Amino acid sequence: MRNDDVMIISAIAFFVLFTFVLYRSRMVFIYKINTFFSSRQIYSSNEVNVSSREMIDIILLIVIGCISISIIFVADMTALDAPHYGALLLLALCLMLLVVVKGLLYSFINWTFFNFDKGRSWLSAVFFSVAVVSTLAFPLSLLRVFCVDQLINVTYCLIGIVILQKIILLCKLYVNFRPKKYGGLLFFLYFCSVEIMPTLIAWKLVSSKL
Repeated sequence: MRNDDVMIISAIAFFVLFTFVLYRSRMVFIYKINTFFSSRQIYSSNEVNVSSREMIDIILLIVIGCISISIIFVADMTALDAPHYGALLLLALCLMLLVVVKGLLYSFINWTFFNFDKGRSWLSAVFFSVAVVSTLAFPLSLLRVFCVDQLINVTYCLIGIVILQKIILLCKLYVNFRPKKYGGLLFFLYFCSVEIMPTLIAWKLVSSKL
């Protein structure tokens, strides 16, 4: 891939866009990181509401992250130097669809069973965590494409980042909704059914197709 002109031009374009988005949203990222594990019962508007510009930046980061993850997996699973643009695009679209489906599931379940503000805060935390994973996935994809001899296994690093994200989200779930002791198991099952199981199913489908 490192000798492919299309891949090089695309990497440069995404790098410029990635840098611009991070620079424009740097203060929002800092604020959300500082308040990520807030245990307030009443949330401020900044913790719940997201402006249209911030939402656009988060969506752009998620798109860049989905493409980056697709590059990493396609490069590793095909084990070929020639890029497979069809498989790459299909995988990126599937990842974006997965994020949208999980967001819709969370919106419906939280609207049905939980407080409105807490549900919105949780959904905001989910998309923010995906944006953070995307922020880390992009440099890994550059390392996978342009480094001849990888010092680290990029795929395993990415899997480790995703696992860490799930653990952090589980902690955020507990802090955000504050379940009673007897509800801890139900919350864990809720998290697994909406967050972990779709990810494992998507991984199984991708690994069997590529």
